[in-house]
Amino acid sequence: MALMARAYNQAQKFGVEMVIPDEAKLLSAGTGGARYTLDVGDGETVRTRTVVIASGARYRRLDVANLAQFEGTCVHYWASPIEARLCQGQEVALVGAGNSAGQAAVYLASHVRKVALLARGSSLDASMSRYLVERIKAQPNIEVLTGTEVEALEGDEGNLSTVRWRNRASGVETTRPIRHLFLFIGADPNTDWLAHCNVALDANGFVRTGSDLGSAHGVMETSRSGVFAIGDVRAGSVKRVAAAVGEGAQVVAALHAYLAQDGSHTVAPQLIGRV
Repeated sequence: MALMARAYNQAQKFGVEMVIPDEAKLLSAGTGGARYTLDVGDGETVRTRTVVIASGARYRRLDVANLAQFEGTCVHYWASPIEARLCQGQEVALVGAGNSAGQAAVYLASHVRKVALLARGSSLDASMSRYLVERIKAQPNIEVLTGTEVEALEGDEGNLSTVRWRNRASGVETTRPIRHLFLFIGADPNTDWLAHCNVALDANGFVRTGSDLGSAHGVMETSRSGVFAIGDVRAGSVKRVAAAVGEGAQVVAALHAYLAQDGSHTVAPQLIGRV
C-alpha cells in the first residue's frame, strides 16, 4: 500500500489525471486525431493516441466457502520477511506445485518449524524446476503431500486454527493445527475486457507483446499499433513488483518513440462525459 501511495503521489505531481473508480471496458478505433477510444463505463470514454494496459492479474483462490474470512490475516499469496516473522517457529501449509511455490517453501522452511507442501498432481517433477525439487527433498522440515487438496478451514474472528486436507486417491482426510496458509496456485490476467478489442492474447489470456508477435512490433507493444502492455498482465513477464515497476519506466521510452514515429498532430487524452 505504501508503494502504491508513493506512485499515486508521484503521478499527480507530473499532472496525471486520475479517473477513479472507472473501469476499462472496451478499446476501439478513435476519430478526429485520436487513434483509440476507450470506453470506461457510464457513458464515458477516453480519446487517446496510445494506450498502456497494466490491468495486472488476480491470484487464483481455493474453492473453500470461508476462505475470505482468513484472507489478509492468515491466508497469504506471497512469502516475504513479514509473513516469515508472523509464522516463526510454527507449522504452515503451502498449496502449489510451481516454481513460485517451491521457492516460497524453501524460504519459509528456514523460518518455520515445518512446511506442509500440498500439490494436486502426482509429483512435483512435471511443474517445478529440478533444482527446486532437489532442494525441497534435502530440506528435512518440508513435507510434500502430492495428490492432496484442501477441504476446509476452521477458525474464529479471522484467525485460522486448523486446516483439513484430503488425499484424492485414498480419500483419507487429515486435520492439523495450522494458523497460516500460503497459496501459490497461479494467477489469471485481468483481460476479460479485451476479448473483443483485437488485442492478441496467449492461451492463458495474457497479452502478447514484442517479439512474440513478430519483428515488426516494438518492445511491450501489443498486436495493435500504439497499444502497449506491462506488468503481470503481459505474457512472459516475471510477475514480480520490481519487474513491473521497471517495465513501467521502460514503456515511457517506447511511448515517446512511437509518438515521434507516428508524427501526427499531438492530441492529449480527453475524457468525454456521459452521452
